[in-house]
Amino acid sequence: MKILITGSSGYVGNELVSLLSNTHEIIKYDIANNKDILNFEQLKEDMKGCDIVVHIAAVRGPYLGKDYPDYFNINCLGTFNVAQACLECDIKKLIFTSSTSFYGFEEGIPYKLPLSESNPILTQIKGKLKCDTSCISYSTSKVVAEQVLANYGITKKFQVIILRLGPIGPKRGETWRLEGISLNIDNALSAIKLSIDTNKELWYESFTITDDVSNSDISKAKTILNYKPI
Repeated sequence: MKILITGSSGYVGNELVSLLSNTHEIIKYDIANNKDILNFEQLKEDMKGCDIVVHIAAVRGPYLGKDYPDYFNINCLGTFNVAQACLECDIKKLIFTSSTSFYGFEEGIPYKLPLSESNPILTQIKGKLKCDTSCISYSTSKVVAEQVLANYGITKKFQVIILRLGPIGPKRGETWRLEGISLNIDNALSAIKLSIDTNKELWYESFTITDDVSNSDISKAKTILNYKPI
């Protein structure tokens, strides 16, 4: 298959390119190579002839110094561009790496444990925030991005798989944990690859993807994607 990967030069993207390059034709798309998801015509040109798009590119966070326009432009408008390009290029499946921040799972935001697809989303949570605006801006950008993709998946324009990835360390050998929840890079890659390879028609399905820990319910991913974290 021919697969376009946005954010291909980032940590997860680069690891995914290495994993898939021997078995698939990979189109790398990253701002580091002057490939901008906000450039719709450029995006659409590179996407032509692809079967699947894996959309990883994002302003990660929460980062000090980033405000809502930074997150909205890349994480929301950029996701809209990717989805609309998928539609116009007749892409069969879009896999989006969202975040457990969709549930408000960040330090300083009230969240519910265990993490589960049935949990309230960040914008439904009531409670006092104990963080700066960057944490809420990043998290709400993931909520908005997923709602953008819902328009395409629910109406069966193309299949949409949402992977709400837990905390991943910045490089191999480093692990980020919150409330005992983490995500090994190999488990993240496994979830993406399973989403690529599955023959099930998943028009708009979201999955919590973390390591197999007590504060996270990953049963849906195990059942539908056959996710088996190490």
